[in-house]
Amino acid sequence: MNTDRTRGAHLGDHDSRDDAFVPPRPGTHHSSTQTATASGSARITQKNTQMKFSLPVIGPLLSVAYAHPLIAGLTAVAVVGGGGAAVTAALPDSTSSPSTALVRGFVMEQSDGQEAPTGYDFTSTPPVVADAGTDALYVQSGYLMSTSGRLASWGSSEVPTAEGCRKAVTDDPVRKTSVSVGYAMCFLDRNGDPGYITVTASDSGSVTVDTAHLG
Repeated sequence: MNTDRTRGAHLGDHDSRDDAFVPPRPGTHHSSTQTATASGSARITQKNTQMKFSLPVIGPLLSVAYAHPLIAGLTAVAVVGGGGAAVTAALPDSTSSPSTALVRGFVMEQSDGQEAPTGYDFTSTPPVVADAGTDALYVQSGYLMSTSGRLASWGSSEVPTAEGCRKAVTDDPVRKTSVSVGYAMCFLDRNGDPGYITVTASDSGSVTVDTAHLG
């Protein structure tokens, strides 16, 4: 028996001990579809499905989106690498302020109480006819009325302030106030924004007002 033979496996030997699985090196991510064969020509076949992130592309995109929130909203989806991952961006929440433009000569129909009055939504500028179930202001039998009860008499012909109208409606809210030419009334619209109404003319069929939101 020759005892000088070097122990261990050699490429090309067909000993069954050579047909062993070769594990991947630590720290490398591989998919489950990888094989290792030591027999024959000792071929090792691996399918690498690592996800790679393209930092040179994503970096400037995020920088621009940070500086410009609108761009962040318009750039809705940014696809990252080849793994199918996606980053979504949404428009930031924003609260729009109402227009403070003065609307002159707005005519509100007046009901005599025998038929349903026409309600007006003063959240819009100019006001619009309110939809069914929407808080509204309407005129009936010589009174300006509010379905929400967020109305108050200002008691002066001077234009009220936003703070003054908020306080008047908070401290002394009413559902109706007398229509008096030349005097202002305060209201809070459906969004809680203050505004005023000044009656400029009145007859049996209609009331004409000037109105505006208060900034």
